[in-house]
Amino acid sequence: METDLTMSLPESRPGSALRACTNCSRVKCKCTYRTNNTICERCYRLGKNCTPSIPAGRMGKRRGISRTARLEKKIDELMSSLNSQKETITSRVENEVDNRDEQQETLEPNIEAPSAITTSPVPATQDLEESTTLNITKPSSSNVSYPDEVSPSEAEESLRKFRDETSGFLPLVHIPSYVRAKQLREMFPFLWLAIMCTVSASPRKRTALGDQARNILVLRVVIHREKSLDLLLGLLILVGWSHLQKRDRPFWTLFSQLIVTLVCDLGLHRPPSDPSMFCAGSSASDPRVLDLLKSRPHEEQRAVLGAFLVTSMISNVFKHAPGLRWSPYLDVYLSNLADSSKLPQDESLTAMVKMQLIANQIYDESLYFNSGRFPTLYLSALRSQLRETIREGNLSAETKSHPTTMELFYFTELLINESEISQPVIPRNEPDLRRFEVYQRCLASIKAYFDTFFSIPIALLGNMSFTSYPRLVTALKSLHTITTLQDPCWDRATVRMSIDLIPTCDKIIGLFEYLKAASALLSLDGGEDESYNWGLGVFRKLRAAWQHDLESVDVENTANHESNISDGAQDAGLTVPFNIISDWWLLNVFDGF
Repeated sequence: METDLTMSLPESRPGSALRACTNCSRVKCKCTYRTNNTICERCYRLGKNCTPSIPAGRMGKRRGISRTARLEKKIDELMSSLNSQKETITSRVENEVDNRDEQQETLEPNIEAPSAITTSPVPATQDLEESTTLNITKPSSSNVSYPDEVSPSEAEESLRKFRDETSGFLPLVHIPSYVRAKQLREMFPFLWLAIMCTVSASPRKRTALGDQARNILVLRVVIHREKSLDLLLGLLILVGWSHLQKRDRPFWTLFSQLIVTLVCDLGLHRPPSDPSMFCAGSSASDPRVLDLLKSRPHEEQRAVLGAFLVTSMISNVFKHAPGLRWSPYLDVYLSNLADSSKLPQDESLTAMVKMQLIANQIYDESLYFNSGRFPTLYLSALRSQLRETIREGNLSAETKSHPTTMELFYFTELLINESEISQPVIPRNEPDLRRFEVYQRCLASIKAYFDTFFSIPIALLGNMSFTSYPRLVTALKSLHTITTLQDPCWDRATVRMSIDLIPTCDKIIGLFEYLKAASALLSLDGGEDESYNWGLGVFRKLRAAWQHDLESVDVENTANHESNISDGAQDAGLTVPFNIISDWWLLNVFDGF
């Protein structure tokens, strides 16, 4: 029987393919074949038919698409999608340009359109109209509509008012007279929106457009990280006249840093890229770097200088974050714009930037010397630089006649004179004639500042920029200080005869009340203009507090005048700190602005 069983099995198995038989694999026990490799020991012992198990086909390892292949496939899909969109946009833009050209030829057949610059760099010697104006020949990236839509006639009037009346108070952008509101909206939509929400006669519409502008800034600049000259110019206008917008929460420092971010993202704070300058030095004194800097269009140079001016003023007021840092590259922009541009606005802008550079040195506490004050020679040098900016030949009569230029001049002069007052009193029994001279210079600067401010036509006062308000409050605080300080060499009655504090406050309050009432009368929807409420509230509170101070000082002066003089140096000195730069009282006032 054993022979029969053995003969019924396969004669042999390849040694390399030995596997457990069916019986052993079923019970999961060890399967050991005998010497002849025809039957296993267990099947031989149990007398069972030893059938080899059929191996299951080994499945090959599933290989997916490689990561590189997936990326290449996705890139191909994106490229095909972009190409299709590009073809669609190109055809649409060409149709719009053709239609606009046909309309212009139909409406103005006999008017020759002036030339405008392109986005490519232009030589410094190029024609003035080609190097100083906005680029209105490039197609718009988007057509944006707003909830409170501005009618075409209202848009034209608003653009005219901004160009002829408002922009002179802070000349950040030059819009040629031949540019229409529709053209500006097509080519610079956000700049158009900023102008509309700045000079709109309707307070309700101005507030609504201002909210829309802020939402666009957050969405496009903060979230999507977009960068364009349109966004930068519009943001400068929006911040420059931000006091006309709703002040439900402070945003000046945030928007100031957004201005710095856009300037850096656009690369306007450094020379344009040039393959020939690869790995070469980038010193501003290099002739090649100078040529690259001067090749930038004037609108870009103007935007960078305007960004420095606005952010520096905000930094000096709120002291939360620094403004755009000055560099030798910006110095090239300043000198090039002053030499090559003949526009009165550019002349005013360069003069304001030069004066702001001097003011920054006064505000920068890190420049204070070991004694905590500036040396007299240093202040004298700053005073000479300041006078050089308005010297005849450096500034035209037209620019000098604009009140904003001289207002900033006298304010900067006041900062320099105030820094000299902070020095300690020399112990002596007789009056210090040198301190009397310093007091007199401060009083002259304060009086000249307010004379310039009150010389502004009342119809134009509503066009003042945001930066004028901190200067006005600071000058009033200086007038209060020099009116109430006690020093043997100073006669407070003489100050009141020259310029009296309380009547000056009353005059300012009256101007703001008039502007608020006039704005309500001119409003198209009859809404109340709340943009003047902050100024009225602050000046009324200051007047009430300072009226009480003056009454107290008068009573004390009457009772102790003779004893103060006889005490001499022991009581000589300032009873009121005269320091505009470190006066945190002013910062608390502006925190609610």
